[in-house]
Amino acid sequence: MASHPSRGSHQQGSTPPQGPAWKRIHHSKFFWVAIVFLFLAMGIFVLTDGFLLRPRPAPIAPSTGPALAP
Repeated sequence: MASHPSRGSHQQGSTPPQGPAWKRIHHSKFFWVAIVFLFLAMGIFVLTDGFLLRPRPAPIAPSTGPALAP
């Protein structure tokens, strides 16, 4: 029994993938699901002011009382 070197992830007898991987990736369902989640996360981040779920505390106003220095 002869041992053949591995030629990638395709099975013996099937046609090898055509073109480089970065040109074929958009045919994958996983790629499109990942893109949808990526844009969903980006939209939530922008609309919620950076995933902030609680309101920010009010800024402390400078005091208007008399100065302590003589």
